[in-house]
Amino acid sequence: MDEDPAWLGSSIYDYLKSNGNYTNVVRMIDDLGYTEVLARTGSKTLFVADDDAYARFYNNRKWGVGSYEDLSVAQKKQLLYGSMINNACQVAYLSSSTGPTEGDCMRRLTSASAYDTVPILKPEDMPDTKYWTYYKNSGKAIPCLEDMTTAPMIHFIEAYLQNRRISNDDCNFLFNYATERKPGDANVNGVMMVEQNIRCSNGFVHKMGDVMTPLPNLANVIAGMPRAQQYSKMLDRFSAPYYDESLTREYNRLYGTSYDSVFQKRYFSERSQKGQPLNLTQKEEPVEAMLKFDPGWNEYYSELNASVSTDVLLQQDMAVMLVPTDAALTEYWENGAGKVLKDRYGAWENVPDKVLSKLLNVNMLNSFSNSVPSKFSTVLNDANDELKIKKEDVDSVFFACNGAVYLTNKVFSPVAYISVSFPALVNETMNIINWAIEQYDYDVYLNSQNSTYSFFIPTNQGLLTYVDPCSFGKNQTQIYEFHYDEKAQTEAEKVRAFIFNYDVESGTRLDSIGEASTTQIRDRLTDILETHIVVGDVESGEKYYRTKDGGTILVENAGQSNMTIAGGWQLEHGKNLPVAQIYQEENGKAYILEGSLIQTAQKSVPDLLKEHDEFSKFYELLEGSSIMSNIISTGSGTDAPSYACPSPSITLFNTFHYTVYVPTNESIQALHDEGKLPTWDEVEAEQDEDEKEKKTEQIEKFLKYHIQDNSLYIGQGKIAEAEYETSAYELNGTDNTISYCRLTVEGDDSHLTVKDAAGNKRNVLKNGGLYNLMAREYQYNTADVASASEIYTTSYAVVHQIDGPLMWEKDDEAENME
Repeated sequence: MDEDPAWLGSSIYDYLKSNGNYTNVVRMIDDLGYTEVLARTGSKTLFVADDDAYARFYNNRKWGVGSYEDLSVAQKKQLLYGSMINNACQVAYLSSSTGPTEGDCMRRLTSASAYDTVPILKPEDMPDTKYWTYYKNSGKAIPCLEDMTTAPMIHFIEAYLQNRRISNDDCNFLFNYATERKPGDANVNGVMMVEQNIRCSNGFVHKMGDVMTPLPNLANVIAGMPRAQQYSKMLDRFSAPYYDESLTREYNRLYGTSYDSVFQKRYFSERSQKGQPLNLTQKEEPVEAMLKFDPGWNEYYSELNASVSTDVLLQQDMAVMLVPTDAALTEYWENGAGKVLKDRYGAWENVPDKVLSKLLNVNMLNSFSNSVPSKFSTVLNDANDELKIKKEDVDSVFFACNGAVYLTNKVFSPVAYISVSFPALVNETMNIINWAIEQYDYDVYLNSQNSTYSFFIPTNQGLLTYVDPCSFGKNQTQIYEFHYDEKAQTEAEKVRAFIFNYDVESGTRLDSIGEASTTQIRDRLTDILETHIVVGDVESGEKYYRTKDGGTILVENAGQSNMTIAGGWQLEHGKNLPVAQIYQEENGKAYILEGSLIQTAQKSVPDLLKEHDEFSKFYELLEGSSIMSNIISTGSGTDAPSYACPSPSITLFNTFHYTVYVPTNESIQALHDEGKLPTWDEVEAEQDEDEKEKKTEQIEKFLKYHIQDNSLYIGQGKIAEAEYETSAYELNGTDNTISYCRLTVEGDDSHLTVKDAAGNKRNVLKNGGLYNLMAREYQYNTADVASASEIYTTSYAVVHQIDGPLMWEKDDEAENME
């Protein structure tokens, strides 16, 4: 404009009334008693439609009204207050969040109130679920808010779109290609703005191309979609009416009624009003499962952030829900990935909430701005892999006040339904391990489709006798009895563990010690999970396989009806575990263990050496060295933390897996006799301190050179010739760096050969059975085994007897190893 309009300085009300083409809006203002507010100074912004737009609105009977006279008071409130902001905002400012931060706002609260419209819910309109049964059977209608928070407006303004990198093509997709967006276009609640920034003395007026109605929330949008009724019913299984005393009092005051109870409809979810979880029913009982977020929460925001106010979080973003059509769901159930549910449960109504929630949650996306077509490649599933949604998968888009609904022609199935953990999810006899998978975030790991897993699943029965590794150093062995309490108030409290003394020989539970803490439960169950997961296929024809935490299990008769599994504990006690069932899943196989669980070795490397006379010479050297101890410190200072071990352990181990090669007694004695390796008696007798230190270093380097990184077993398959570092090292004098001495190893299912730096080839001896001996070494969270309550860290090792010593130097270079 070249000059200011003649009406500059008039109020919003005066501008609308004098224009002559806003009679519907003016009548609304008058009828609702808002004339004085909009006629005086203040700060308001109004998004208005002219009488021509209202004529189209009545003609379409969008709200079932054919004229202004048909509008109820509640409808007038929605139309007026839902299109009003309690600030003076030019279009450019609309994209600025509170602060202000430009280009950071797409939603803002209006002048509307949750009390402007309170539906009276009739019994026949209530969801047919257990949480609504009482009210449905009462035969009485109840006042029930769709949500107790205010419904914001949503707007797409240039600065926000540029800041969030939402392209014009994204916008065209979002509006179902009904419009062709141009730079500078502004859209509010899905209606195009046709005239911007009409300045008035008390704010701004923005003229809209059509009547702008408040948007319902996601749950209500889906409920109103004729082609998505099955999905809407699924969502309603997670809803319940919640009585609120203050809501009842305020409703009766505003409407002059005397209802004894007014409710709001809410959804069990990890994030609901104020960003808090809703995990209890109306009766304060724990729910079976929760949605990712509450689809009925008008003031939705994607996350809690202590550095950002909730007002700004609301303004920055909203959610997206991928909602399949009824036809797509039917195809999924009959012929797609959902057939596994049909085969197990027979009907959608029979699928447990905790199983159904997996499907719903993978289709609930936290961020709208990160879920537009140009960013589809970044949308992830429940395994944190690409969801692989494409534009052609979306039939149409619908906007809500808290998000957008993408109506899809396919179902995006959760990876949990095709994962090796699926049997634990759907089987009540395995709900302890399933709880651990979800509580400790192993679901993302086990759901990955980029790896192959063999997952050994203990039943609840098997978890009644978990031999506690933290008791190995105590006077009495103890067990944990894990129990699942479905009535616990919170999800975190559903698994409990009770500690008992235990007689290993008879398998008898003795007196009670008490109940395990939450930290102890986490410590033990994560250890169990780590030892029951193998990355790879245990039916590949070998016998020994490495578990996720670096341990090893023995697998026999793999894939057959007489398949058995053994950890170190089972091998120590001669009790291999039978596999009861095998399930083929997309990313591997699940093996169900009945009656027990895999337990790792109790014995340390020194324990194994001490119990076999054939290892006595090596053990004598180890016992006199500094690399075997019952206490392991992590530093050199006096205040360095120390960790108790249940029995003498190797101080060199550091949360990894190792191989210990033990030469025969005869070969070690020959080194002593030839003067190539001192004994501890010779060290003790040495008077020269420098010489004593040198001999000590010779013995310890000899021991260290027989301790190799990586556990290698005869029976783990082909071991291609490769170099492996040992614990022995050389100090480089020029730059003071360390070079670890190496061994070259090769083998297969029948042998293992080790070549040392001196060129000697040593073979693992099999005829005496002293090979593939499993050990595990524990460090506890205290310096006293009696008070140990948690595992600080552990390492694994395998011990092999070899036919001769390993030397890191040739004789002529070593000069008798000095």
